[in-house]
Amino acid sequence: MDSIIFYNILFAITALAISPFMTAAIKRYSAEEKILTKEFFNDLRFDWKVALITSITIIALFYHFGISLPFFVYSVLTVILVMEAFVDIRAQILPNSLNFAGFITGIVYAYFVSIHNIMAGLNMLLGMITGAGIFLLIAGFALVVYRKEGMGLGDVKLMGMLGLFFGFFNTIQIFVLSFFVAAIISIILLATKIKKSTDYIAFGPFIVMAAIFTMFMPAVESMAYLNTILIK
Repeated sequence: MDSIIFYNILFAITALAISPFMTAAIKRYSAEEKILTKEFFNDLRFDWKVALITSITIIALFYHFGISLPFFVYSVLTVILVMEAFVDIRAQILPNSLNFAGFITGIVYAYFVSIHNIMAGLNMLLGMITGAGIFLLIAGFALVVYRKEGMGLGDVKLMGMLGLFFGFFNTIQIFVLSFFVAAIISIILLATKIKKSTDYIAFGPFIVMAAIFTMFMPAVESMAYLNTILIK
């Protein structure tokens, strides 16, 4: 029990400590400014939303996975995803450098997984192809049929990166969940007149929410839970 309390405090402090750096990066990414400059440190600010989401998710990951490789990998991914979500909300972009950082982390993770289970490693590769492929098809379809961008390339890259972490079936779950959550929230925003039908609604945050959900409840568990409900 003492060790659990210690780790909770440790990870909470760590998340709170890095949140000003995340906030500064979010600000500079949103303004499309360079990150690795001396001015970066002038933008260090504490944003309670960034700190709260990051710390709660990392502590929840600790409870779910314990001290393990998935815990550390998903914690790094959480930091990347939280920044991506806030940047997309503010500036409607998903920075290439964040997606690249995620790809590098995912490749390293897939390598270590493949050492012990080559089929799991191949599944992660398939997830990457599936995630990017589905969104690329949607983007292409929108351009051909509606003559406008239906899905940004940033979303395509983000889904490809996530597929590398989650594998084929979990990537399908993220795809379905992201559109489901997007539909519900969009209806609420339009019904409350917070957004107009012509306003842009960033899709990245919905992908991020679906990905974080899938960290805790992968597709196999989701299907088992749904089957239990349907049987009853």
